[in-house]
Amino acid sequence: MSFNLYYIRAAIRERTGQVLKFDKIRQLLLEEGLISKKELEDNPLAKEFDGYGRYFATEDNSVTVPYDPKRFIPDLLEEEFDNESY
Repeated sequence: MSFNLYYIRAAIRERTGQVLKFDKIRQLLLEEGLISKKELEDNPLAKEFDGYGRYFATEDNSVTVPYDPKRFIPDLLEEEFDNESY
């Protein structure tokens, strides 16, 4: 079974006006028997998003900006690119 706690929290907020923390939502799902502890632990969407850092910890994410980067914009695009008269 796959579920997303962000959607569940949004549905609870829409229905009741309450904004529950993820820990409370997980507790309620377990208490109501809607999900097992194993399902809860195995589902990556049952955890609060903690950023992309773990995916890029070992990679060099920097880029080199070339000298005069506008030269890479085609002339066709450049005419309309800065035109604010639309």
